[in-house]
Amino acid sequence: MDRTTPDPLIGATLDRRYVVESRVAGGGMATVYLAHDLRLDRRLALKVMHPSLAQDPDFVRRFINEAHSVAKLSHPNVVQVFDQGEDQGTVFLAMEYVPGRTLRDVLSAMGRLGPAEAARVMAPVLSALGAAHQAGMVHRDVKPENVLLTEDGGVKVADFGLARAVESAGQNMTKTGTLMGTAAYLAPEQIERGAADARSDVYASGVMFYELLTGQQPHTGDTPIAVAYKHVNEDVPRPSRVVSGVPQAIDDLVARATERDPRYRPGDAGQFHAMLVQATGGESGPHASFAGAAAGAGAAAAAPPPPGAPPTGPPGNGAGTTAPQGPPPEAAVSHTAVVGPPSGAGAGGGGNDTLIVQSGGGGDGGFGGYDDYGYDDDPGAVPLWRRKSVLAVVAGVLAVVLLGSGWWYFAGRYTEVPDVVGKDQEAAQQLLADSGLKMSLADGEVYSDEAEPGQVGKAAPAIGEQILPGETVTLQLSKGPRTVELPDVTGEPVANARKALEDAGFTTINEEESESRDAAPGTVLSTDPEPKDMADREGAVTLTVSAGFEVPDVTGKKQDEARGELEQAGLAVTVENKPSDDVPKGEVMSQNPGGGTTVGAGDQVTITVSSGPEKIEVPDVRGKKVGEARKQLEELGFKVKVTKVLGGDRVADYNPKGKAEKGAEIELFATPFG
Repeated sequence: MDRTTPDPLIGATLDRRYVVESRVAGGGMATVYLAHDLRLDRRLALKVMHPSLAQDPDFVRRFINEAHSVAKLSHPNVVQVFDQGEDQGTVFLAMEYVPGRTLRDVLSAMGRLGPAEAARVMAPVLSALGAAHQAGMVHRDVKPENVLLTEDGGVKVADFGLARAVESAGQNMTKTGTLMGTAAYLAPEQIERGAADARSDVYASGVMFYELLTGQQPHTGDTPIAVAYKHVNEDVPRPSRVVSGVPQAIDDLVARATERDPRYRPGDAGQFHAMLVQATGGESGPHASFAGAAAGAGAAAAAPPPPGAPPTGPPGNGAGTTAPQGPPPEAAVSHTAVVGPPSGAGAGGGGNDTLIVQSGGGGDGGFGGYDDYGYDDDPGAVPLWRRKSVLAVVAGVLAVVLLGSGWWYFAGRYTEVPDVVGKDQEAAQQLLADSGLKMSLADGEVYSDEAEPGQVGKAAPAIGEQILPGETVTLQLSKGPRTVELPDVTGEPVANARKALEDAGFTTINEEESESRDAAPGTVLSTDPEPKDMADREGAVTLTVSAGFEVPDVTGKKQDEARGELEQAGLAVTVENKPSDDVPKGEVMSQNPGGGTTVGAGDQVTITVSSGPEKIEVPDVRGKKVGEARKQLEELGFKVKVTKVLGGDRVADYNPKGKAEKGAEIELFATPFG
């Protein structure tokens, strides 16, 4: 505990809830305090951001968002975030209080771990990261400083999301000479493009696995930039090149996880975890090399050899590891409070702020192990051969015990995700329950060639993967295969064709028009892909739709000529006659639809043909005086001619009778007698 200068926060109450009791440690981005939660009456750790970060509005906003996301992540191997707050400019996280030590402390004390012990540490780390990846989160700062080993033998991962909060606020350096994310564990894509996803965490985990096995980082240099350059341009060497006794399966797994091209790594930590379980035994139990390494474990592993030195380790003992079982003995827990990496470790992204406080009995650290048996010169002592026989029996029993417990830890306690693809929801849930697993149904559907629409199309973790009982398997329902036979919609109205394609799962439907005298406008002429072809439902379907054709303009033409032209174009013709004072009789006065209008084959066109001037009924004017008769006829539009007989002035007769064209001449015959 740092008592060199007074700390104004000690004794203070943040957010009227958290009483700060003592300062645990300080780091590059925060100071960690032990506090008491007045509301829930429990001890917890407060991580208080340094003022330089707390004064940055962008950082505070992103920090709050990241904290909210991390708080939703519930996993036994993740340090839980309880709360986030701000009190008069003091930005803090309320987190789970974890007594124990960091993985960096263990490495500093032991030098390196054997394959079995390294795998025992990596398994829960990958389980925690896998849960985060499943929830869409990326840690971005995986390293031994952020892995905590609890007093009861548990493993927890800390500082989820904090690296992202600092990166997003533009804090590319947390300390002089320390790249964000810590250069020793940065994936090549983080260095080249600033891009980080689940596979970046896989790379960092692979580097950490290498360090556990060898006691040294794969790439070193005088500056972080030099280290970063090596990550981009040099492969991580296999652990077996540095130490002997590393099983081939573990050697291959580290190489796979640290591929420079992220496409060739495991897709996320969940896959890495499953591969680790398989590499350390799977269904057939652990490899013999693991059992041998565990059985031969004695004192803590030797310090890592200098660069270029030949592989080290006692003969027949893979890596000089400790027993892979159970929690570290009390003697292995130091009284000293240890937070973050040792001086000069370069804990970027908050590594110096790891929430970890050690307590308990004294000792020399390390994972424990077994004391070596020595010689006894006492004449009354048990003979050496007998002691060797006893030791052989003990070693054999220990190997059997470790073999059995190792099998349980790496394989026996896991259950296999049953094959639920193609099952309905109820049947899938029952299968999972029979395997001791929970079910969650994800939003959205997936394509599947193995499941009908509505059945289970995908499971995560995947079918056959090994997971712990009680874990949740997320299912997605199928929307059928991605490639299906394209429905035949030719000859259909475009609206009907679209609906048929959408019902078949196609969403990108384009239309092109083409002139056609054979199909009505709006009718599908053809499709691309062609009908009955196998088509990708994520691809586009193009419909060629009839635009019809333009009707000929026949106004002013004689009736027979106009009818012939329209019928030759494939149109039906109706003729109407209408009188006209202006259009000669027999000519087309108008048409409907008009010339140039788009029509389809078989459409009806009506032509109006002039029947000449309009005929009017000639009134009977006989017996009327000539003047009166003339006036009546002229008002109707007729011309009047009067023929008098014997000077008469009364109409005796007229001609023509019946109907006459407007403007025609009507002759009146007038006599004296009428």
